[in-house]
Amino acid sequence: MKWVEAVPVDSKPCGACSLCCKLFDIDWLEAPKPAGKWCPHCKPGAGCKIWQSLPSRCATYYCVWRLDPDLAPIWRPDVARFILSHAHEEAPLAVLVDPAFPDAHRREPYARMLAETARGILEGRGSTLVVFVGQKRTLLFPDAEIPIPDGVQLHEIRIEAQTGAGGRFWRPTFPNH
Repeated sequence: MKWVEAVPVDSKPCGACSLCCKLFDIDWLEAPKPAGKWCPHCKPGAGCKIWQSLPSRCATYYCVWRLDPDLAPIWRPDVARFILSHAHEEAPLAVLVDPAFPDAHRREPYARMLAETARGILEGRGSTLVVFVGQKRTLLFPDAEIPIPDGVQLHEIRIEAQTGAGGRFWRPTFPNH
């Protein structure tokens, strides 16, 4: 995942949250770590043990909760058990779910709000939210969550609007599937 630089909201510190240290692939440390495993430098609930020499890619990353002044405290990653991130180069908004809580994004009020967000992204950009739970990836639509087949790259997926009895909806087309 590509990390982006942004300015966080001062009143929203990470505090005891360090979920990004678990959910992202990190390949810039002396020993790369896969998504879903804690960074060896992280002390969960306390933060980074190498804070004084924190890698710049870690220091400049902020989740959407830290960036959006309107997101309520229930969206803080250690409360929600997932991270909302603009850091993926091919997804306007990614939902990185803690594998220990694989259905966290399906609970309310999150499910309803994520469905509304997916609708807004689909109507504006023709793309949608991508949900990551470990190595599993799904596309989140207002009315469905559809698994992405293994081996399919996000840029290969085509999303088409359709009209049915219930109104407008969207579905993906996967290459060679």
